[in-house]
Order: sequence, then structure tokens, then C-alpha cells
Amino acid sequence: MHETYKRTYTKEEAEDLVRWIEQTNPSGEIDLGDGVFIHDLKKFSDQVKHIAKEKYNNPTFSGQIGLMMDVRSKLDSSVPQNPE
Repeated sequence: MHETYKRTYTKEEAEDLVRWIEQTNPSGEIDLGDGVFIHDLKKFSDQVKHIAKEKYNNPTFSGQIGLMMDVRSKLDSSVPQNPE
């Protein structure tokens, strides 16, 4: 859990996460294990998008950004890859 957690994030990392949220528009619910279950992924994603845009370099908010990075990792790994 929180493989991607850092004390602060760079502007580029935050912009990349915001872009991913806007492109994928995650919704529904997700179980990240270790007792972390997000019931409203759309609402959480919208809140983290705002945090990532405005507070990416503030350690107070790095936990939420790290959690969204975990959501991204789990969702990206569950999408079947197209064999070429």
C-alpha cells in the first residue's frame, strides 16, 4: 500500500495525475486492501484533482495524492492490455 507515497510531489507528477483523472474519469468503488475502501471514487477523484492542482507541494496533502496514485496503479493494472 502507498507504494507511490512521497512527502511532496512535483508539479509534473501532479499534472500527470490530473490528466489521468480527467481522461479516465474513475467512478464506482474500489478496495485497495489493508482496510482502504473508497465508496465514491468519482467524488474522491474530483477532490484529489483539486488538491493535486493546488497543494501538490504541501506535505499535509501528500497522503491523498499518494492514495490516488495507488488507485491509478490498481485501475491501470486491472485493464487488459491489447496484445499486438
